[in-house]
Amino acid sequence: MKFGRVIGNVVSTIKYEKLQGIRLAVVEPLDPDGNSIGSTEIVGDWLGAAVGNLVIWIADGEAIGTVVGRKNVPLRGSIVGIIDKIDMEKSGIVIKG
Repeated sequence: MKFGRVIGNVVSTIKYEKLQGIRLAVVEPLDPDGNSIGSTEIVGDWLGAAVGNLVIWIADGEAIGTVVGRKNVPLRGSIVGIIDKIDMEKSGIVIKG
């Protein structure tokens, strides 16, 4: 599982048939302190995360496709959780979604 922030949505008038009805979000990977790491990813969003939301996402599109009953969905990842707030007591860091 990975941690990130939704920074945008993907709008497409034409999609590959297996992606029909799947909302796509642009996620910026974050480290545990909330700093940006790596490149952004386009992932499936089954939960309706809004731009600015902190999310937990998996870098395995096939696993979530199996859960929702779709096979061979060409996704690099999927959002599996929306985070309200992260409070790290030891370091005094609070990251809000």
